[in-house]
Amino acid sequence: MAMPQFVQQIINPPASQSLKLVAETAIKAADDKRSYTEKLEGAKGDDVFKYVLLINVSALEGYVAQTRIQAEESFSLSKVIAVAGFVLLAAGIVLGFYTSLTGKGRLEASYLASIAGILTEFISGVFFYLYNRTLQQLNLFHDKLVMTEKIAMSLLANSLVSDGTKRDDSRVDLAKSLMSSSLEGTPENPGS
Repeated sequence: MAMPQFVQQIINPPASQSLKLVAETAIKAADDKRSYTEKLEGAKGDDVFKYVLLINVSALEGYVAQTRIQAEESFSLSKVIAVAGFVLLAAGIVLGFYTSLTGKGRLEASYLASIAGILTEFISGVFFYLYNRTLQQLNLFHDKLVMTEKIAMSLLANSLVSDGTKRDDSRVDLAKSLMSSSLEGTPENPGS
């Protein structure tokens, strides 16, 4: 008996273009990180800040890409387990009705299939929960990436100020701003 097309697509999905793109992004981020690390070794002055921040951004991009890959794989596995659990549960119900209507056999097999289906659905629920946690981690990485990019742009803009006194003053203000924002939410300052 052949499986319906939609069941085959759920169990064996076609290779995702987005998954390939994410994997390529992870590889590119690792390459960029190596390149920036090499450039950092010979950097002087404001270029040190630029390369350190670019290294951090590359690392975060890699983490985001890895998390997206894990989320995609987790969701695919969850779908497969959910379909398997549904099939087991449906088989148990159908077997139960069949044995009740025909009066043949015992209901133990239908109970066993139903319990197996319910257990599989529970496992599927755990997988979906883990998928949700992975998405939360992805959102956290994204927020960190955005914050790091803002810092990098601020430091880069600061380095473009031609007047040395104004650049130093703005660098002090930027450092104070960064320090005050990093202290927010710490145990010593929980409400901030």
